[in-house]
Amino acid sequence: MNWKEEETQTSRITKESLQKRFIKEELMRYYFYLGRAKDIKAEIEEFKIEYEEELNNPIFGGSIIQMANGISEKEHIVIRLNARLKDMEDNLKYYISKMDTLDAWLNYITPAQQKIIKVYVIQYQCQERSHAAAELKCSEELIMKQTNRAINRIYANFKEFS
Repeated sequence: MNWKEEETQTSRITKESLQKRFIKEELMRYYFYLGRAKDIKAEIEEFKIEYEEELNNPIFGGSIIQMANGISEKEHIVIRLNARLKDMEDNLKYYISKMDTLDAWLNYITPAQQKIIKVYVIQYQCQERSHAAAELKCSEELIMKQTNRAINRIYANFKEFS
């Protein structure tokens, strides 16, 4: 199958349904994004300690051999450490951006919808509707209606998705 030659089956899959599914799946990833952001923050803090130790206690000795790209390993340590730190910070920015988007979506829906989305979609991952209903003290039908209304509201008001 070649994706470049594949035609969209508009009768079965519409752009709107795909975007609504995307919204739901992104909301389901809320805890994943949150966990990754916290993990990367911790990694950055650990790396900064290593970075300071490396800069304050440089390795002496050894031969100065030019690497294939023409830079000796000794001269390159600060550049390598800065590049690694920048990559980690860029990765963190990505997850923070995702969390900001999800928070904007959640802040746009009603408080009742927020509660249902947080429990059923984010916590239960759209599984075990009966458990979510028991926790929320409402019917399963209400959970489905409010979930769909929340996703429709997000879709209607946030036209650009990342």
